[in-house]
Amino acid sequence: MIDRRAALGGMLSVGIAAFAGRAASAQSLETVNCGRLTGVSDAAFFIADKKGFFHDAGVNVNWTTFPQSQAMVAPLAAGQLDAMGASVSAGIYNAMGRDVALKIVGDRGIDYAPYGGLQLVVRTDLVKTGRFKALHDLKGLTVAEPGRGSQNLPILVRFLQKGGLGYGDVGHLFMPFPDQVAGLRNGSVDASVLIEPYATLAVKEGSGARIAYDYEAYPNHQISALMYGPDFVKKRPGAAHKFFLGYLRGLRYYHDALRAGTFAGPTSADVIAILQENIKLPDPSLWHAISPSAVQTNGRADVASLTYDYNVYNDQGLISNPTTIANAIDFTFADEANRQLGRYVPAT
Repeated sequence: MIDRRAALGGMLSVGIAAFAGRAASAQSLETVNCGRLTGVSDAAFFIADKKGFFHDAGVNVNWTTFPQSQAMVAPLAAGQLDAMGASVSAGIYNAMGRDVALKIVGDRGIDYAPYGGLQLVVRTDLVKTGRFKALHDLKGLTVAEPGRGSQNLPILVRFLQKGGLGYGDVGHLFMPFPDQVAGLRNGSVDASVLIEPYATLAVKEGSGARIAYDYEAYPNHQISALMYGPDFVKKRPGAAHKFFLGYLRGLRYYHDALRAGTFAGPTSADVIAILQENIKLPDPSLWHAISPSAVQTNGRADVASLTYDYNVYNDQGLISNPTTIANAIDFTFADEANRQLGRYVPAT
């Protein structure tokens, strides 16, 4: 394992940026094709692109936006995409079990107190009438999820367990997050574990009541990850390392925007502007109200969380092609980027 704290341990990343920028200008940029969604978990992508961190590292990124994580798997496996940012669903593990050598290479969003980017939201009228008072009252309600075997499944299971319930004790609807907010509004959805900013949108409009943050039931929940395709890892490791170098700078810049569970850190104004440019909330002031997900400043995903989630998918009968977490991860790119950037020093 590469020692992330060796060599350039205390060097400020701005110095590295200047060096990397000179290196990039002396050579042609390598093209990287990356898939993404359009959510807060894409912040490091948006930031690294906007701030020139990818360019400084020596890569030019072509972006393709997808409606859901699972839609990226086939093009990533086929080499049409080099990388993707997505939640690690049952379908992704099944692809790995089919000898598709996708690799989880880094963090893209993790929730620990006080950062809760996923929140249990219950339809407001159910709370007002007393139909819902505590987690055990989820029994018999219809809960929306973004897809069968999605990353929302493990956190929903945790909330149900805290209420003494199992997954079969509630009804299930599968629909995208924006449609879930509409479902709370029209009464077709009783509850959901909504991702930000949709959780705050539902609460602000009055259709949903925030019951709990995900970290209250599942601390250190790895909700999203950066993944590399097999050809990118094996045939273009140099470009893969450069991409992660720019990505980690974006991840750290995003982290510097966080304070006390909100966007209130030194880089928050800049990060909010970049997020609004890409996500375009109807009311930009909502960025100050949401609870964003956190990130790991070393770029590594949480292995314990990935393992727990895999076991939940397996328990639910969703793993048809078994794999192992050890086979699924490759943190060599994160470790090398840390070695080059040096120890993370928070912005002040």
